[in-house]
Amino acid sequence: MPELPEVEFCRRSLARWSAGRRVVDVAVLDPRSVRVNRKDRPSAGHPDGAAELAAVVTRVPPGELRRHGKRLLWRFGDGALLLHLGMTGKWSLRPNPYVKVRLDLDDGTALHFCDPRLLGGVVPTSWSTGLALLSEGLGPDAWNDPLPALRGARAVKIALMDQSLVAGLGNVQVMEALWRAHIHPSTPCDALTDADRARLPVAIREQLAATLALFDDADEIVYVEEDRSQNPFPIYRHEGQPCPVCGTPIARMVQGGRSTYWCPGCQPART
Repeated sequence: MPELPEVEFCRRSLARWSAGRRVVDVAVLDPRSVRVNRKDRPSAGHPDGAAELAAVVTRVPPGELRRHGKRLLWRFGDGALLLHLGMTGKWSLRPNPYVKVRLDLDDGTALHFCDPRLLGGVVPTSWSTGLALLSEGLGPDAWNDPLPALRGARAVKIALMDQSLVAGLGNVQVMEALWRAHIHPSTPCDALTDADRARLPVAIREQLAATLALFDDADEIVYVEEDRSQNPFPIYRHEGQPCPVCGTPIARMVQGGRSTYWCPGCQPART
């Protein structure tokens, strides 16, 4: 599913595809994907979604795209679109069977919002309101901002996935960053040493940068959970296979209902 690197790829792609162009037409193929606000249930749709969307995007050329965590805000003059990819959403130049919204550009190309599970959405809003919504309820951005203090008895992996604490990290990025930092995922935040706290923000940024680098030459992103994807990550879904650093078999456990992979050699449990 999209985490910070995938959303940042989306931001860069939309900026590149729309540069110097205008949106001339809008097609809403599934009205449930245009929402009144970001908290709407997946089954909800804006009653005037197509008209509201067209009113925002066809008046003026596309402007800047901002990202905070896993959210995007796309400026169109004093209007804006708040974009959320959810678990399976993506923007693409190529249509597929899951296209929900299409923006037609004046050069004959089109931008397609595809979302098989309808967990993402598009919220037409104003630029000023959108700026508040972009970071509402979220902690500092994991890429652009300093890592906040990690305190309490929660496992460090669970804490890092809390979007209200730090925005943008998900299951894959957290477990891979903890492996880079040599920190066991179950370590309580209060048990982190000074050395852990020094290594962790460096490992997070290295992990985010490494994942973004995977997309450097891509025209379209393929999520690791998709059937046609390859798994580029060193430990994710590699249970029983040797750690690429020390050769210890990768282990798996469940934390917060999600699979966690770690290396018992590189990330020994604290005693």
